[in-house]
Amino acid sequence: MSQVVIFGIMLATVIVGNLLARHIPKIPLPFFLIGLGAALAVMPSLRNFAIDPSVFSFAIIAPLLFNEGQNASRLQIGRSLTNIVSLAVGLVLFSVIILGFSVHALFPVIPLSLAFALIAIVTPTDASAVSAVAQTNPLSDSQMQLLNNESLFNDAAGIVAFDLALSAYVSGRFSATDALLDFLFVFFGGILVGAIIGTLIVNLRAWLIRIGDDEPLIMVGIQLLTPLLVYFLAEEMALSGILAVVAAGIAQGVERDRLRLTSARMQIISANVWEMIAAVLSGLVFVLLGLSLPNVVIEALRGQAGLFSLLVGIGVFIYAAKSLVRFFWSRMLLRIGKKNRWRNALIMMLGGANGTITLSLAFSMPRTINGHEFALRQGLIMIAAVVILLSLIVPVIVLPFCVPKQPKRNRQYIWLRRMLSAGIDAMRDETEHHSEAQIVADALSQEMILNDNPSRRQQRSIFEGTITAEKAAIEALRANGTITKDEAYYYNRFIDLNDFTADQRLWKNLFLRIRFSINMGRMYKAFNEAQNAFLTTPLNLEPIFWKRQFTAHGEDLLPIEQAGYDAVMKYLTHIENVQNRSAVNTIRRFYRDRHRRVHSDSFNGDILYAMFLKAFHAEYEFIQQAFADGKLSRDIMQRLQTRITFDEITYLKNQDSFIV
Repeated sequence: MSQVVIFGIMLATVIVGNLLARHIPKIPLPFFLIGLGAALAVMPSLRNFAIDPSVFSFAIIAPLLFNEGQNASRLQIGRSLTNIVSLAVGLVLFSVIILGFSVHALFPVIPLSLAFALIAIVTPTDASAVSAVAQTNPLSDSQMQLLNNESLFNDAAGIVAFDLALSAYVSGRFSATDALLDFLFVFFGGILVGAIIGTLIVNLRAWLIRIGDDEPLIMVGIQLLTPLLVYFLAEEMALSGILAVVAAGIAQGVERDRLRLTSARMQIISANVWEMIAAVLSGLVFVLLGLSLPNVVIEALRGQAGLFSLLVGIGVFIYAAKSLVRFFWSRMLLRIGKKNRWRNALIMMLGGANGTITLSLAFSMPRTINGHEFALRQGLIMIAAVVILLSLIVPVIVLPFCVPKQPKRNRQYIWLRRMLSAGIDAMRDETEHHSEAQIVADALSQEMILNDNPSRRQQRSIFEGTITAEKAAIEALRANGTITKDEAYYYNRFIDLNDFTADQRLWKNLFLRIRFSINMGRMYKAFNEAQNAFLTTPLNLEPIFWKRQFTAHGEDLLPIEQAGYDAVMKYLTHIENVQNRSAVNTIRRFYRDRHRRVHSDSFNGDILYAMFLKAFHAEYEFIQQAFADGKLSRDIMQRLQTRITFDEITYLKNQDSFIV
């Protein structure tokens, strides 16, 4: 199967996994991705799929760690440097030595050098995995920052230890002095090279900004190429490519601090691009793990009787022993606060989840050694897989007992509604420009409506009631002679087509586009009118089409639509209650939007722009006052501020859609 098709399948799998995780939040995302990856293994073309470990490190791990590096806080790294070095270097080397001897002593089938290599494989932690398993029981900011910073630097220690142990197994020779010198050279050399190259690239980008070439395509493109270039050059120098990309990422973060408010558009696009890339790549890691598991299990089951149970038992022992060492190391040697030190140590232990690096190292083991098949390779991969799975499963079970309970209601969502209500209230208080204020109020109301999920059947029932109410109002106008019989007939057709359009099914949408394009072409006898009609959303075109139809017959649609609109609004107000409020708001917005488009000639774009600014300002003032009063946390306030900023950007990008 084509590599492009395989990548497309895996990307779709990541998307499906994220959808499932959103709707079933109690189960962490990695479990969905691993399960879906395992399901992919039934496909004949993917049954024996294997990815080159060097490609895995270059194309997936390097960009992920670069992004983590550029998002890391230099201030927090400096403040917790002692803890980071203790976990990233001290704990890794201590675990490799102590647990390596223990595994070899208890399971002599594993040579000592391979035991060291195996522990080196399962020692590096993964920040993405930690964040995923802690999503239902969030850790404190300081705990997450320490775990994230640890994962940035302990990868290199684990990789170097793994390479030294594997080399000792292959050659049969080991020198402690040479190993120490190699470690120092690879470790600090990688940091130095990454920092130098990263700084040079930062200076290049700064120069491009000064001369005005800070277009997102150029700047973000250079940023995307940076981790690939840095990793490649560092590996060619026999240094740690992992630490090199981390150092380059930290240098990139320094550039972002310098930019502050300059090149804002580029910074926003860059942040969004990296957010997408990081989510996709971290998802692919777990899909690949799931895809590999069936083959690993099958190979283990094909071995001698009891081999599978033995491998699982070794994996359980290593995870338990590794966790115990990590627990006491955190309790005795880390500065993690004077209160609740035992609980904090337990959280640090559970935070040592494995993922990307462990998987990469496991699959980087050679298939042959000295011309002979490496018989223990599949078994070691199986053990590593057991440790990864346990490191993801155990925290989900234990963390709820270790971290404070989270409120059941989403406080951010509550404050979002309050913030939007502040903007809507500001528009309701507007008396001079009522029409434009109503457009803004409807747009803000839509944001709240989108967070609800009204029943389709309930909406259909209410919509039928509005149609009946509007037709009754039109019939009353015809009966008292306010409108003619023809006007009533054509307006009733308008109502029926409105009902057809509101359903928004794909086939109905296509049918309406064809119908409107034919009618507009006939009306104006111009191909471009038909073409424009086909390319216009029926919801937007329908009021325009009927207004032109009425005008062509010397009639005025506006007063008739106003009467129908008033009848609908009166009906919706009469039937609204707590149970149907979400559905009523959705339908009310539909009619307000139709009403606005029918009367669009009376709207002033400049005034509308001023009204949006006024609403956004009201939202800012609301959250600022709530924060000053101590009712709003800094984290939620920042998220709400970001929401307002993106709303402003979205409006500026789509101004025409509010007045056309």
